[in-house]
Amino acid sequence: MTPKLIAITGGIGSGKSVVSQLLRVMGYTVYDCDERAKWVMTHDAQLRSALSALFGPDTYLPTGTGSFELNKSYLSARIFSDNQALAQMNACVHPAVWRDMQTFLMAEPKEFFFFESAILFESGFDRLAHPDVVWTVSAPLELRIARSMQRDNTSREKILSRIASQMPQDEKERRADQTILNDDKHSLILQVNSCLEKHGSS
Repeated sequence: MTPKLIAITGGIGSGKSVVSQLLRVMGYTVYDCDERAKWVMTHDAQLRSALSALFGPDTYLPTGTGSFELNKSYLSARIFSDNQALAQMNACVHPAVWRDMQTFLMAEPKEFFFFESAILFESGFDRLAHPDVVWTVSAPLELRIARSMQRDNTSREKILSRIASQMPQDEKERRADQTILNDDKHSLILQVNSCLEKHGSS
């Protein structure tokens, strides 16, 4: 039986990665879309070919060992302030990430399989993966700002700019099936267990 697919999303500083780590400690598999995308962009030959065709041969650099590494500075320059180029890249990357995620999903013996995606709705990845359930991790704005400033060692203004570029938190909550409040007051363990019980087969 294929596990129930549960997406975990949330804005910057909400603490979705804390929820993901808690689930891993509980023995569940949590696929990190951002981290795996970096791996896929280097190791998926079909994706490398598609990106090279879009952005040119300088998209990848040979390592000298027969493999390639992504030319991040070159690609960033190509998609910077170019929404069409970014959309074209995502149209190639997202299906490749979905293919990669399915290999983990099909091998999962547990009832649930989780994947973490910061921009699940903004990127349209929810329409590609069609999760059975979506959890949104939320936190008060000032706490999100403080966490992000400390984690990234950056200014309040930059964090606010990044928050403004994402879907509003209340809209993420509206689209989700479940909201987990990570405000350092409510128990995450109790909330996660409650969600698992709610969405379990029983």
